[in-house]
Amino acid sequence: MAPKIIVADLQIFSAYISQSVNQIKLLSSSPSIALKMSDIPSEFYREILLRLPADSLFRFRTVCKAWRRIIDDPSFIKSHTNNQHSSTTLFIRNPAGTLYSISLDSLNYIDGLQKIEVIHVKTLSLRGVPRLPALPVASCNGLILISHFEINKIWVIWNPLTKEFHELPELDIDEHLKASGLGYDSASDDYKVVRIDEIWHNQKLWVNNQKFYRTLVYSMKSDSWKRIKNCPGDFAIAPIGSDQGFFLNGALHWRSRDKIITLDLATEEYRQLSLPPVPRKPGKPFETYLDALGGCLVVSFYYIIERLDGWVMKDYGVEKSWTKLFSFGKLDVIGAMQGNLRPVAYFKSKGQVVLQYYDKFFWLDIEKNISKKVTILGIPSCFSSQICPGSLFRLSDSVGGSVALKSTAGVKRKRRNRKKANTRLHDVIISDIWCRSDSSFSSDSGWLSEGEDY
Repeated sequence: MAPKIIVADLQIFSAYISQSVNQIKLLSSSPSIALKMSDIPSEFYREILLRLPADSLFRFRTVCKAWRRIIDDPSFIKSHTNNQHSSTTLFIRNPAGTLYSISLDSLNYIDGLQKIEVIHVKTLSLRGVPRLPALPVASCNGLILISHFEINKIWVIWNPLTKEFHELPELDIDEHLKASGLGYDSASDDYKVVRIDEIWHNQKLWVNNQKFYRTLVYSMKSDSWKRIKNCPGDFAIAPIGSDQGFFLNGALHWRSRDKIITLDLATEEYRQLSLPPVPRKPGKPFETYLDALGGCLVVSFYYIIERLDGWVMKDYGVEKSWTKLFSFGKLDVIGAMQGNLRPVAYFKSKGQVVLQYYDKFFWLDIEKNISKKVTILGIPSCFSSQICPGSLFRLSDSVGGSVALKSTAGVKRKRRNRKKANTRLHDVIISDIWCRSDSSFSSDSGWLSEGEDY
């Protein structure tokens, strides 16, 4: 069933049409002449469509074949993705796994109690694929990685807008997953998935038990996994919620104990960044959060029953550029802060930050140093949230939505073929371990040599 065009879509499109007509009049020798939509050159339509949000474009595919060709063109999708500098779509997930979306543009900073449209988002339901976990999850350009620490679970890249998904080849390994992430390599025009596993050097953990963190990278273009250099960080003592990498500037970012670990997806090289300086008072923060918001790296220090300090890295990669963005401690508004307070959105051009505290939101105006509690009617009483743009990027399979549904038999057949290939590889790996069981491992050694494909 094709998605329906809603009134808001037409209002947005009409606004951009009016802007384009005015531009044409300015360029025309007779600006007083009345122009109609039919007078607008076809190349202008592409420029207009590039400015529209992804969800409106997905519905506009049903207008006519000409628009569908433009919107489905890979070069258009790539340009549209690059033009999405800041998203106002917020996903909300309740404890039962139901997903909703709201537009932060619909929020009114003046009114404290508001009722806005809450849209139900149909989640992916497929045998063997884990349910969408609590937010935030690993995401990139509107695509979401659904992963799980259990070995028998299938990993997928999912597009919530088109309802399409892409299954990753299964890995026949039995390791301890520590971190994962999804990002985009612009140099090779390829989406990549990263998983970091904790590997022990010896099979007997009580004998000289040392460990390292093996990194595997999946390429969507080649549809295969390969091993790269080991991760230098210590994920054993990283906080809960730091296992999902945040994508920014062509790299994935994770929070370790006292560092930010980054992986450049083009060079596949690791580096470490320092966290912002912690003031002497009130001492060590109770929680530290890492986020990629508004095109910036943001670190938040939460001091229990005290305040939440937010820091932004103004110049990416320059550790001396950490600058305090805000300090929120409105105890008279929310009472003693017991936790679950963190930023969910940062609008750099507006100088505003959105915080979530249980089932409430707070708008912070950084320049005016004021805050406003906003209660949204119609959302769950308990939820997790994540800012996420829409994506027109097309994936291989789908469940529901407006594209053709591939047969279940085809999906099962693909899984069987991949499993046979991985089983043969697994036998080789086990044989190699058995032959070297008495030898010691170096810090860079492992079961798969660097650069070798799974």
